[in-house]
Amino acid sequence: MTESDDNEELIEWKKFLKGDDRAFVYFYKKYIDILFSYGMCFTADRELVKDCIQELFVNMYCHRSKLNSTNHVKFYLFRALKNVLINAFCKGPHFDSLDVVSISYSTDYTIEDKLIEDEQDQVRKENIIHVLELLTSHQKEAIYYRYVEELSLDEISVMMNMNYQSIRNLLQRAIKKMRSTFSDRNFSVKISIEKDSRYL
Repeated sequence: MTESDDNEELIEWKKFLKGDDRAFVYFYKKYIDILFSYGMCFTADRELVKDCIQELFVNMYCHRSKLNSTNHVKFYLFRALKNVLINAFCKGPHFDSLDVVSISYSTDYTIEDKLIEDEQDQVRKENIIHVLELLTSHQKEAIYYRYVEELSLDEISVMMNMNYQSIRNLLQRAIKKMRSTFSDRNFSVKISIEKDSRYL
């Protein structure tokens, strides 16, 4: 997202908080599909994800006067949806403990698409997917936030309910594992983990 896009979002968010229904529609249309893809990373229940997104937007609309300003709308929406999903899981018939807050992250396409991009070599695609399978659920989630959604480490800390240093360590271990396996298999990766890892 460009700086102009960020500025537009912040302007629309302020309008929304002041009661502008057009601004509400703006965010709904812009993020409905993104939020659905994100929600499906935590469960295969499509209807549950749709219900949670609906609940999120209804709550936003009804309580807009109580919402805070934000510098990153996507982060706000992701965090809110994850909380709604956790609450839904807690109410489910198979809920036994608060361990549900560590809901498992998995994805069939989001991270793979970011890594592969326009890669046409099927063998390389399969190799990348194999490497991702070696990561833990938490490592995948952190990689997704950092490289697909481009959240900051502070934002990832909030999303995953972990402290800043733990997130740094988690990403470093994931990058090290990916880089090692990529090197062993001798193929390129369409993601700037080398540059970014120096700042972790």
